[in-house]
Amino acid sequence: MNKELRKLLTTTILVVVAIVIDVLITVIPGLNLSMPMGGKLFGISLIPLVLIGLLFGLKYGLLGGFIYALYNFSFDYLIYLSTLQATLESWTGTPWSFWHIMALILFDYIIPFMAFGLSGLFKKNDLKLKNIVLSVTLVSVVRLISSSIAGVLLWGSSIQYAASAGDNNIATQIFSFVNNNLVLYSLIYNIIYILTTYIASLIIFSSIKNSLIIIYDKANQNTIDQ
Repeated sequence: MNKELRKLLTTTILVVVAIVIDVLITVIPGLNLSMPMGGKLFGISLIPLVLIGLLFGLKYGLLGGFIYALYNFSFDYLIYLSTLQATLESWTGTPWSFWHIMALILFDYIIPFMAFGLSGLFKKNDLKLKNIVLSVTLVSVVRLISSSIAGVLLWGSSIQYAASAGDNNIATQIFSFVNNNLVLYSLIYNIIYILTTYIASLIIFSSIKNSLIIIYDKANQNTIDQ
């Protein structure tokens, strides 16, 4: 099999694994630990996506992240596509223009999920825990920045509406704690689920590191043999 086709096939399989993990976490009672304004605690579907970049480099890592972003967008909004602007307006109480929707796609999907592919910057001849930690850290920081920007620019009216309506959840509690400061609210809110994912991913990566080394060496050997 052509080495590029082998990489593409493996990338696709790892994206499918990430999607299956995400779906299982969503549908199995007790595992769906979603935040009230979006974001999942312990989102370990990050693991196979980061692995794509570590195995095959930046190009395939970004491709895998892009496919995963398309999946997430379609899962979140597919049933609303025909009336997306009206739906978003009803959720936030403010008009949504075409450019708002483009910003939504960019900051809530394209950037944070393609960030998984940045692990490809740490692809080396051997798999070291240091490179895994660096890649997961970079992915998490980029996701945090992008999601925090989205929280301020796109979803500020949502948390303001929820707070004024008297909703009592972790999001409104954070908003109240920071005296309705949107920037601090968005930063703290997104840190919570991204940090839990970061810690859980590093723990799992550390526990399966020996198996990953075998997979890593085999993938590199197959590339060389081809």
